[in-house]
Amino acid sequence: MVRDIKVVIGASYGDEGKGFMTDYFCRNADKPCITVLHNGGSQRGHTVISKNGLRHVFHHLSSGTFSGSDTYFADSFIINPLVFADEYNKLNPKTKIYCSIDCMWSTPFDMMLNQIIEDSRGDKRHGSCGYGIWETIVRYKNSDTMPFRDFMFLDADSKTAYLKKIRDKYMPERLKSAGIYRIPEKWHNIIQDDNLITGFINDCIFFDNSVIYSDTGVLENYPCIIFEGGQGLLLSQSETNPHTTPSYTGAENPVRIIKTLNGTNNIEVCYVTRSYLTRHGAGQFPYECTKAEINSDMVDKTNVPNDYQGAIRYGKINIPELRQRIMNDFTKFSEFENTVLSVAVTHLNETDGKLVTSDGMENPENIGIEKMYKFYSEL
Repeated sequence: MVRDIKVVIGASYGDEGKGFMTDYFCRNADKPCITVLHNGGSQRGHTVISKNGLRHVFHHLSSGTFSGSDTYFADSFIINPLVFADEYNKLNPKTKIYCSIDCMWSTPFDMMLNQIIEDSRGDKRHGSCGYGIWETIVRYKNSDTMPFRDFMFLDADSKTAYLKKIRDKYMPERLKSAGIYRIPEKWHNIIQDDNLITGFINDCIFFDNSVIYSDTGVLENYPCIIFEGGQGLLLSQSETNPHTTPSYTGAENPVRIIKTLNGTNNIEVCYVTRSYLTRHGAGQFPYECTKAEINSDMVDKTNVPNDYQGAIRYGKINIPELRQRIMNDFTKFSEFENTVLSVAVTHLNETDGKLVTSDGMENPENIGIEKMYKFYSEL
């Protein structure tokens, strides 16, 4: 089989339009597609507008869902049955959803730990999304964590006991390690309500009944595969920088998975950028500027201020640095034949078709990558 593979990667700090680009590739494919979610988890917020005008911010399902793409949760994706069930019930997708048995899984207690610890940081917040991604990874490192499929084989009483152990034993220990010795009053009743556990077990059953467990061999059945990345290259995991995401946001996971595929693969690696930069949360942000320096009238319907990420920040693009980080990541695909590089520029409607750069307004073509997609529509 000659297979078309599209790899969608955020070029900077996320929020570039990766969901839009994933949907674009799925919508324009003339063959069955499957979208691979390979990093992060439900903290992603990828906006897609369907042909019927339905606007949805995808958190757990593939952004290609509206265009009929099936979904695969790779082993490096973190599943969250609570978020999955909520999104699935809103959309009632008709597509197939596959899941690796090796995915880590989040619980409501990881989400609450995330939010309690973030609250405790006061004005030194990291800018977390509050979905418990980092706390899930910490729990896996510091406790005996049962694989999701093993959890699902337990009887109802054993499932309840397992989750109560996370709540009553692990959770206080984790808070203590973060310097929090008393659960804040606003959280106490929520955490201790056993209905939370009952509801989550139902979410887990729903997830288990909704997915098909498979390794990457399922991808062999599809003539078109889209890798939908989360976050962006400048947020890839770092042991020294707390203001990044705990996953590889670039080539690493797609390259690893593509190596498992047989046949001939025609690969396009598409790096997505807005016509300016954005960033959520704390952390360094060279070339940061005010919204007014870009367009004081633009409205971002997806990235509204919230208690955990705060308000979105704005910045200008340094074209040589943008091109360099794209090229550095793209070199990781060099072992594959038939691989092309492209860049997609979104939000051009907000900047009169130009890039807002550290040197002034410039044409998108100045990025210097021959294959380019330019989008002026609302995301």
